[in-house]
Amino acid sequence: MLVDLEKGWGHNPTFTPSGPGAANKESAAMLTNIRGLVDRLELAPSRGIMPLFEAISNAMDAIEEKYGNPAGGAIRIRLLASDDLVRQAGDQTPVIDGFEVVDDGTGFNDANIASFGEAYTMSKVKVGGKGVGRFTFLKVFARCDVRSVFEKDGHRFARNFGFSIVDELKSADKVEPTESPTGTTLAVSGIVDKYRGAWPSDPQILAERIIGHFLIRFAARSCPPISLESPENAPIDLHKLFQSSVQSHISERFFDVLGHTFALQAFRHRDHRSKHDCHLCANGREVTTSKLRDLLPELPDRLVDEDQEAYTLIVLVTGEYLDDNANQERTKIAFQSEDDSELEQTMISRQALNKGIADTLRSVLESDLRTTNEEKLAHIARFVEKAPEYRVLTHEKYRQLIEQRVQPGLKDEQLDEALLHIRRDIEDGMRKEERHVAALIEKESFDQYQERIKALMEEMNDVGKAKLADYVAHRRTILDLVDQSLKRVKDDDKYPFEKVLHQMIFPMGTSSKDVFLDQQNLWLIDERLCFHTLLTSDKKLNMVPGLEGTSGREPDIFAFFYDTAIGIAEPDNLAGGGVVIVEFKRPGRDDYNKDPADQIVQRFVEIDQGAVRDIDGRPINPDHLRYTGYLVADLTPTLRKQVAMRYHRTVDNEGYFVTLPEGNGYVEIISYDKLVRDAKRRNRVLFEKLGLHKH
Repeated sequence: MLVDLEKGWGHNPTFTPSGPGAANKESAAMLTNIRGLVDRLELAPSRGIMPLFEAISNAMDAIEEKYGNPAGGAIRIRLLASDDLVRQAGDQTPVIDGFEVVDDGTGFNDANIASFGEAYTMSKVKVGGKGVGRFTFLKVFARCDVRSVFEKDGHRFARNFGFSIVDELKSADKVEPTESPTGTTLAVSGIVDKYRGAWPSDPQILAERIIGHFLIRFAARSCPPISLESPENAPIDLHKLFQSSVQSHISERFFDVLGHTFALQAFRHRDHRSKHDCHLCANGREVTTSKLRDLLPELPDRLVDEDQEAYTLIVLVTGEYLDDNANQERTKIAFQSEDDSELEQTMISRQALNKGIADTLRSVLESDLRTTNEEKLAHIARFVEKAPEYRVLTHEKYRQLIEQRVQPGLKDEQLDEALLHIRRDIEDGMRKEERHVAALIEKESFDQYQERIKALMEEMNDVGKAKLADYVAHRRTILDLVDQSLKRVKDDDKYPFEKVLHQMIFPMGTSSKDVFLDQQNLWLIDERLCFHTLLTSDKKLNMVPGLEGTSGREPDIFAFFYDTAIGIAEPDNLAGGGVVIVEFKRPGRDDYNKDPADQIVQRFVEIDQGAVRDIDGRPINPDHLRYTGYLVADLTPTLRKQVAMRYHRTVDNEGYFVTLPEGNGYVEIISYDKLVRDAKRRNRVLFEKLGLHKH
């Protein structure tokens, strides 16, 4: 794209020297340590053509300064061939060694030569330049010569000088009267070997590169006539080349935003290094550039035409509003703030303009995007098989939203994030509509209100299903992780599975005050555990509110229910509470010399004999406490021996249970296999409904 690196001889800085040549001794003094500047200038070998672009850009500016019209005057480019040994031996293929750029612009007057001589000139910074573009001449070529004619006080003067690392601006302070017309010829030669490969041998390709670089000027008709001449080739008219290679592919549309009419030109660019860009133009020049995919996320990196040739999209937007509201330096355009509604109604917001651009482009690109959108929707359909929480978004009513907001070619993790944002936006919109509908209950008729409620409920049901699917899919994932961890235990006797499982069920060293509901998976053991009042994990009992009088032991999981104990439904029973303790033992452990569940019973005894209080600090009658213990362990021979004749076997022979002597609770021993299998059975119908069941 058009990149003005530096303002050369086509821009008048603020000060004017007192006479011809007066500024040049000053400028030569300012231009110091050129070798250091050139050495520090970063220019990749592939960008060795940049000096030509810089020379053309400066020639355009010189013409605009003279004629007041960017399309006035003319530029002639002449490629210079080297007279090397290969050519002398009869090879007629010219080897480019330099170029000349000739313009009929304002020339190197005193002000312009002063600007050229300043090491970091500010003359073009206002329009996006860096003030160092002319040093690319010395970076890529060994020699640079300038012949220029300028006008001062009704008289013309010639200034011829060399620009080099050694001599800086040699003879730039010498001027002579002349009758020749104003203009400048810049010639460079002696291309450095590392940059030679950047120059195409075919002048047609070079001409296309020039058009690609100055595409905005050509399309905006703010470019003077340019011809390219090369040895043994016919001259190339760049305007005609633009008309034949680019103009025929341009689509032009008009659209309105708040009463202002804009013109949009969209055309194909086949430079494979370019990206989709949108340019706002004012008074025939580019003002701002933005990424087109910020406006149309559905754009692929490359579009493909009817000949299956890849291209990127370049969009120009023009209009009187942009002309009237661009600043003097043409670096920004004034828009109305979205937050300030008190501004004049003649102003429009950037968001409103972006929407107009996007809507217009979608109509232009309808056929181009059809295949891309179909491929994207197919990808989403495959992804939803693994992530059913987004299945609701595959409904036809969300198709346009998905097409417009999801970029093509996303990886699964990126697609997951994109769909999550869309679902959240839908939920936010529903909440706003819910408040709006509630406010209309006194304003609209019952029939109208009923219709609004019906539409809202349909939307809420869709989102509700998506949330449920999300929750069920999460359970499927947790069970898969537990399965994988159990398999690893068999191969790695050092794998701390009990800690891993503990973390999955409830994060260690935390309490229910520290953990969100979706961070705990107590349903693996017992669905009822999800409804605890207080739960701690690997915390000392005497640190639990209400149990300060107990020991400092740390159950793996301790849950307290301050309301009616779980599993009790006697109507006359006073509300007391329930206590649940869960302990994990390492899978495969087979060295038990006592009942491993005894540690759970001991914690129950401490609680039963301690001064237990509720969450408000009121005493709780231990007579009404219900105790439930779970020991999760593999049923190895030594464990079975410790519980034999004292525990009841479960029907499936995968566990044991025993009722506490006082009848106020029980302890259950569950194998890891039973834990996982029972959890799968409880959730099977949900998995089947979502297509997540695994046989």
